[in-house]
Order: sequence, then structure tokens, then C-alpha cells
Amino acid sequence: MKSTARTLSKALVALAGTFTLFSAQAAFTVQSGLVGGSGDVDNVIFNSCTGNITGPALMIQGCLNGQPTTLVNLSSDESIRVAGGGQSQIVAVDGGFSTLTISLAALGDTFAKLQVNIDIKDKTKGGKVTFTGNPPGTTSGAFTLDDKGSNWFTITGEDFSSITLNTTTDIIVDIKQIRLGGQGSSDVPEPASLALLGLGLLGLGAARRSSKRT
Repeated sequence: MKSTARTLSKALVALAGTFTLFSAQAAFTVQSGLVGGSGDVDNVIFNSCTGNITGPALMIQGCLNGQPTTLVNLSSDESIRVAGGGQSQIVAVDGGFSTLTISLAALGDTFAKLQVNIDIKDKTKGGKVTFTGNPPGTTSGAFTLDDKGSNWFTITGEDFSSITLNTTTDIIVDIKQIRLGGQGSSDVPEPASLALLGLGLLGLGAARRSSKRT
């Protein structure tokens, strides 16, 4: 029985290592511009929602244009608010902010694509932004922002629970035209998780049979 338990333990450790490697290699792609158009994304709006928060607050809440019951959280480390209705601009109460986290409000819900337009203060030369996707918990390289026009970005490659954008200082005037695509739920077990569960059940069965023979 001890031998069976040791074998099962080694197998579980090996499979867990495979799962960790798989997770670490999850795709995370940030590109400048509107990559792939906008036909597979839905606008985040702040009117016509079944419930929303327009601020000022550390977290405001909108919804998807085509799915008004699907609420979207937008959080910052300082007070933000919605300027106007519809595809509104998200602005800081004090005129500038540096971070925004975007996620679906329902626990376990995910999205696979984000498009966002960032406007920064005039004469902010060399301003940069990074993006962090969760999962896989990876931060992109720094992208230089144009202080004279729109700064569109498209993020894809994973079933994200959230995406956070950061600038080094409070140079963001507003963030607008936020679009999400590929909504789903992370409640469905991944193949590696199912494999771990199956191996564990097989191991329990083998241990019981060995115990009976003993």
C-alpha cells in the first residue's frame, strides 16, 4: 500500500509540473491599434444598464451594449467618474490618473479580447503604458503614448479575469471606447485540472484495492 501511495504521489507531482508549465506559457498579446477590427467586441456603456455606478468612486461600473445585464467593473487607485452617458469617457476627479483595472462583475466570468483608447495630457513627452493580464499574471513591455492623438490598444490571447493598465505618473486624461469580446466563464475545469482529478480518483481506487488484498 505504501508503494502504491508513493507511486501516486510521484505521478501527481509530475502532472502538476506539467500544468504549471502550461499555465506559464499561456498567451498574452498586446498590440497598438485596433487589431482585427471591432466586429467581435461589444462596447462598454454607462447608460441603459440594469445596474451601474458612475462615480466619483474608486470603482465605477458599466455594462455591455449588447448585453445590458453583463456588468463591467473599472477600478483605480484614486477616485474616478464617468463623464456623460453612452460610450463615456472615464476621468479622474483631480484631472489625471495612472491605473485602471477592467473586469467583468460576475464572479468567474472572463473575456478574451480588450480594446481601449487612452488619451494623455498635452506635452507629456515619452509617456508610457504597460498592461498586466490575469491570468497569466504577465506584464507587457512599455508602449510609448502619443500626446497629440488617440492611443488604441488591443489585448488578446487568454481568458482574462482582469486586465490592468499602468502609466508611471498621473498622465491619463481619459480612457474611452472600451470594448470587450470573447466573454465566458472560468467555472469550467481546464483539461489539466480534470486530468489531476481523474488521476487522484484512480489512485484512491488502487489504494483501496491494495488495502483489501492486505
